[in-house]
Amino acid sequence: MPHTVARTVLAKVSTRCYGNHMPKLQLNNPLTSLDLTSVDLRKNLAPVAKVARDAAYVAVGVGVIAAQRVSARRYDVQQRVNKLQERVNDMVPRVRDEAQATAQRVIDEATSKVRSVVERRKNVAAASDTTVA
Repeated sequence: MPHTVARTVLAKVSTRCYGNHMPKLQLNNPLTSLDLTSVDLRKNLAPVAKVARDAAYVAVGVGVIAAQRVSARRYDVQQRVNKLQERVNDMVPRVRDEAQATAQRVIDEATSKVRSVVERRKNVAAASDTTVA
């Protein structure tokens, strides 16, 4: 704690002494003597305005070209999708008919196998009835 008080006192004394020995600085503002009344801003800014206008035209042109390319790509994709849809629509009836025919064939085969198994069981049952009696 005593060191803190000593540091504070030393800081105050040295600041007062330092302030007495510092030279006075005077700064002159060089911009106060600047006369802009003779400057023609339109003449000096015309090239900048032209560059900005050209940049805006280029940006708009690039935007228009990009929009046209997107539209063309969308049209191409739409045509491809339409062709694919036509192919699918052409194939659906054939695939449906083939699936139905295959299902009917499987049903017929399964039915005939089940009937043959049932007939064999009936024959075995009938034969065992005649041998028992």
